[in-house]
Amino acid sequence: MAKKKRVSYIRGKGVSKLRLAYENHEVERHQNIEHYKDIVYQCGKCGTCRTVYKDAYWSRICPSGEFGQFEAYFLGGKNLLSWAVTSDKLKWSEDLAKIFYHCSVCLACTQQCQIPEIHHYAGEWLMAMREEAVRLGFGPMPEQARYTEHINKEHNPYMEKHEDRTNWLPSHIKQSPDAKIAYFVGCTTSYREQNVAIATAEILNSLQIEFKILKDERCCGSPVYMTGQAEKAKKIAEENVKMFKDEGIEKIITSCAGCYRTLKETYPKKFGLDHGIEVIHMPKFLLDMVNSGELKFNKEINMKITYHDPCHIGRHMGIYEPPRKVLNKIPGIELVEMDRNRHNAWCCGSGGGVRSAFKDLSTFAADERIEEAKGTSAEAIVSCCPFCLNQFKTHIKDNEIKAFDIAELARKAI
Repeated sequence: MAKKKRVSYIRGKGVSKLRLAYENHEVERHQNIEHYKDIVYQCGKCGTCRTVYKDAYWSRICPSGEFGQFEAYFLGGKNLLSWAVTSDKLKWSEDLAKIFYHCSVCLACTQQCQIPEIHHYAGEWLMAMREEAVRLGFGPMPEQARYTEHINKEHNPYMEKHEDRTNWLPSHIKQSPDAKIAYFVGCTTSYREQNVAIATAEILNSLQIEFKILKDERCCGSPVYMTGQAEKAKKIAEENVKMFKDEGIEKIITSCAGCYRTLKETYPKKFGLDHGIEVIHMPKFLLDMVNSGELKFNKEINMKITYHDPCHIGRHMGIYEPPRKVLNKIPGIELVEMDRNRHNAWCCGSGGGVRSAFKDLSTFAADERIEEAKGTSAEAIVSCCPFCLNQFKTHIKDNEIKAFDIAELARKAI
């Protein structure tokens, strides 16, 4: 039997290292578009960003490009447009801004490119172009501006009342007012996928973990930041960090992939808010508990499942194996992989502001992923992001396949 090659990833991200090439430029992350103007031109317009490089049968990889059916919507086109803007050959316009917002920033395209600087950093200038669009008044998209207004008013993007945020919380859940561990529920889990919140809290109780849910928990700022509104997102982040410190929090457990990336990566590295708080996503927490012997799965769940990698913890943060290891520990679970998995996973289509502003693109991406999941003959698609989960539930037709969060299955197995 051939030995499986171990994939090596760029430090701190889930984009794999190049096999043949090496870096030639000193480039930093989280900079403005001017920082990248001397490397965007390196794109050779080869089209490699359109398909999975060598793996997964050269499957298509870019929802924006495949739906838009025009070069501008693929990374190669966006690179050319970025070069044209930074070299004063093209002026900003509403149409140009729409092209850069017609993208979930899933980073699947950067994974495929074999030009080192693009492979490593294209995601940075995709975000930088959004920030520039906001600075010049061409962004965000109207729908994204509306949910940002609601976040500022009610601390969530769902047009819900802040006072209703913990309506999901059952009376049997025990919290410790003086706990140093916070369960950061997140907006989607609080308002849309409340079963995930209940399952997570019940798991923490079963492990006798002293934790609390912050009385004034509010949006982490991810929807604002991902649409290029960096200054507004930084203000949200500053308010949240102050709240964490005032509450004496030393560790945060998250249900949401977007919350995890924002609290752990964006706050310190983009906004310079080095809060010193340990941030751990639920599947990694579960795996740690299983490995330590504190968590045991005693009940069998006879189910064939497939796992969907959320972009925000996959290519953005490099978390691929912990969820799979947890699922494989649950008795009766049979895990089968989709062709596009891990660093080559097809995006669900709900991130980066796409679901609010470009509903047709969002639906297109979701439908393709659901069809791929059905092709494995799995009974359910499982993820560890409530945004992905809600996206699948919204687009699954006639109960043709089920959708679960990893916490829901873990709770059933205890």
